[in-house]
Amino acid sequence: MIQQDIVKSDLQVKALVQDIRECSGPVDLLNILNIKVSESMKSMKLAIEELEVHAREQDKENDKHTLLKDVEKYQKQYAANQFALRKSNLATQALLDKQTKEELFERSTAAARKRTRADKESLSKQASSITDNLLAIKNMMATQVKQSEESLHTLFGSNQMVTNTQEEFKTMGSVIHQSKTLLQKYGRREVTDKVLIVFAVIFFITCVFYIVQKRLF
Repeated sequence: MIQQDIVKSDLQVKALVQDIRECSGPVDLLNILNIKVSESMKSMKLAIEELEVHAREQDKENDKHTLLKDVEKYQKQYAANQFALRKSNLATQALLDKQTKEELFERSTAAARKRTRADKESLSKQASSITDNLLAIKNMMATQVKQSEESLHTLFGSNQMVTNTQEEFKTMGSVIHQSKTLLQKYGRREVTDKVLIVFAVIFFITCVFYIVQKRLF
C-alpha cells in the first residue's frame, strides 16, 4: 500500500514536471504547477519515510533488507524528480523571461513606431498648417496689391477729375471776366443814356417854358 502511494506520487511529480517543462506562460500558470508538484513531492517524501520506518520494524532481515533497498530506490527517484523539477523550472523561467523581453521589445518598438507615426503626422499637420498660412498670406498680399491698384486707379481718376475741374474753372473764369467787361461796357452806356435823357428832358422843359412865356407875355 505504501509503495503504491509512492509510485502514484512519483508519476504525478513526473507529469507535473513535464507540464512545467512545456509551460509557455503566463507566470501565474507556472506558479500553480509548482504548487501542485510541491504537494506531490511532499506526499512522495512522506510515503518514502513511512516505508523506511516500516522496513526497520521488520523482524526478518531479508524483508528488512528488501524494503530498505526499495526505500533507497525511491529516494533516488525523489532526488531525480527534484533535479528534473529544478531543471524544468530554470528552462521554463528562461523561456518566459525571453518571451517577456521580446514582448517588451515589441511593445517598445510598436510604441516607437507609433510615436514615429505620430511625429510624422504632427510634422505633416505642421507642414500643412504652414502651407495654409503661406497661401493665406499670398492671398492677403494679392488682395492688398489689388486694392493698391484700385487705389492708384482711383487716385489717377481723381487727379484727372481735378485737372478737368481746374480747366473748367479756368474756362468759367474767362467767361466771367468777359461777362464783367461786357457788363461794365453796358453800364457805362446806360449812364450815358441816362445823362442824355436828363439833358433832353431839361431841354424840353426849357423849350416849353420859353414858349409859354412868349405867349403869355
